Amino acid sequence: MKKQNFCNYVIALFLVLLIGCNKEDGNNNVPRTVKFMVISDIHYFAPSLFSLPANANLQSLLTADRKLLLESRAILQNVLADVLVEKPDFLLVTGDLTKDGEKVDHQAVATLFKTLTDKGIQVLVVPGNHDIDNPAASGFVGSSQTSVANISAVDFASIYANCGYANAIERDTASLSYLSEPVNGVWVLGIDACHYFPLRESAGSISEHTLSWVKSVIAQAKVQNKILLTMMHHGMVEHFAGEGSLFPDYLISDWANISTSLADMGMNVVFTGHFHAQDIVKKSGAAGFIYDVETGSTVTSPCPYRIVTLNTVDNTLKIESRYIDNVTFSTIPAGTSFQQYAKDYLSVGMKTLAGNMLTGSPHNLSQTTISYYGLDRILANALMAHYAGDESPTVVDNSDIQTVAGVVPTLAFVTQSIWTDLPPADNNITINLNTGVAMAN
Repeated sequence: MKKQNFCNYVIALFLVLLIGCNKEDGNNNVPRTVKFMVISDIHYFAPSLFSLPANANLQSLLTADRKLLLESRAILQNVLADVLVEKPDFLLVTGDLTKDGEKVDHQAVATLFKTLTDKGIQVLVVPGNHDIDNPAASGFVGSSQTSVANISAVDFASIYANCGYANAIERDTASLSYLSEPVNGVWVLGIDACHYFPLRESAGSISEHTLSWVKSVIAQAKVQNKILLTMMHHGMVEHFAGEGSLFPDYLISDWANISTSLADMGMNVVFTGHFHAQDIVKKSGAAGFIYDVETGSTVTSPCPYRIVTLNTVDNTLKIESRYIDNVTFSTIPAGTSFQQYAKDYLSVGMKTLAGNMLTGSPHNLSQTTISYYGLDRILANALMAHYAGDESPTVVDNSDIQTVAGVVPTLAFVTQSIWTDLPPADNNITINLNTGVAMAN
């Protein structure tokens, strides 16, 4: 009996040690693995704010846009169902939660997020350029377009109190930036770089006060041996050559200096959105590096989201891309998959946007020239490839680039730049946060 009892004791002790090794670091109670997910630019548009068929004002908006606004609720419900299946420790939402900051939309999004928090899945959000003090907040019921209530920064923190703000370790006094510790030993720094006072705009910047606060958080993370993950809406690093000049509103002001400074201090990864593209780039400084992991929009083809596994022992991030599908809505034809519908929808919308870009400054091309050479189609194809990530032009695409070069040399640079996928891989990758080395999964 004594021998049997001893054997049972040894077996029990072994199981306890085994569970401990798999779950937590015995020294500081940090889980060995942390799983989280990332979604961005969900642009929720409440069904109560529009009626179908769309009136002329709403149809005009949809024609000139690339977002699946009418389908946004069904899409968000679909992706949140996936989150419930995956059971991550937390979900990061990197801004643009609503169509145009409508209060009704924010309240609905917060209610949907509660379905996750009620199940023990934490949700952490930051605002995007569409979300606060937006004068474009509108409803399109019947034949009219009417202004509806939007929200202030104070409202945002209140509505999303259970999505980072109420349980923040620290709050920046000059913005909606905050620090959270969703899992022992892992800090999430949410940076608010949006411009919403005194005038809301698409551009973003980190104020001097907020930047000082961010640097203090990085320093604290080092002292306390915390793993630091950062998220914000605007990009911190160029995702293709010339983005800062071609699309300046999609990067924070002074991005080159700020990203280098924060990289050298020890900010190794930031999760961003805004451009609706699935893209990852690395920026190196004199003493450090930073990866800008941009996640595409749930309402823009290919409608992606990310699943990330953090190994706290070797400090690696395994990033995987997934794509929303099986969405049903009255606008989606029977027999057409959601992914095909989303791609077709983007193709039409992006061609319109590309045409508008080409007729405006600095290209100022005539519609005749654009149509004759198919320049809107060529630019749209490049942008769609960038949205999907891991761009690789075909023979036809390279021929299109040469066509552009012969007609508008300055546009050829733009097209080639967008097609050129800067390293590393964009969709499935493992990043070592100690060494800065990244390898495709």
